[in-house]
Amino acid sequence: MFTAWSESAFDYYRAQTDKNPVAHIGFRLINHEQTYVVEHTWVAEEARGQGLAGRITKDFLDQVAAQKKKVLPLCPFTRAFFEKNPEYKSLLAKER
Repeated sequence: MFTAWSESAFDYYRAQTDKNPVAHIGFRLINHEQTYVVEHTWVAEEARGQGLAGRITKDFLDQVAAQKKKVLPLCPFTRAFFEKNPEYKSLLAKER
C-alpha cells in the first residue's frame, strides 16, 4: 500500500500509479492545527472485509503520534478503534 496526505485526507492506494484510493480517512485540523478531527473512514467496496479500515486507522494514528498531535474522533469507526486499542488513548484530545 502507498499512502498520501493532503490537507483534509489520509489515503491508501494499492499502487503508486492508482488514481483512486482504496481506503480513506477524512479529517480537518483545529486547535491551531494541533488536533485532527476525524470525520469519516471509508474503504472501497471491493476491498472491504480485509481489515483495511483498521490498518489505515493504525497508520494514521502512528503518523499523528509522530507529529505529537491529538485526535478528536467523530467517526464511529475511529471511536471504536480507540476503545479496542487502549495503547492509542494518549492521542485522544480532551473534549471541551
